[in-house]
Amino acid sequence: MDLTSEQVQAIRNGESVPVVPPEVGEECILVRRDAFERAKHGVEDDLPGALAISRMMEAVAEDEDLDFYQQYKR
Repeated sequence: MDLTSEQVQAIRNGESVPVVPPEVGEECILVRRDAFERAKHGVEDDLPGALAISRMMEAVAEDEDLDFYQQYKR
């Protein structure tokens, strides 16, 4: 995979970089392993939060009305 100098610099700065590999055909996000591990462990350390995020993503994917999440507005 060839990256532009701007993309390389962004990754070196710890930023994420969106890419569309031709083999995949969909946008993916490149991040350094240390940034990924911090994010991964942050979610794993907050299991209730991770469960809520997972449920929200499933609901959005299924295009539901998100009634389940209205209870959190109270």
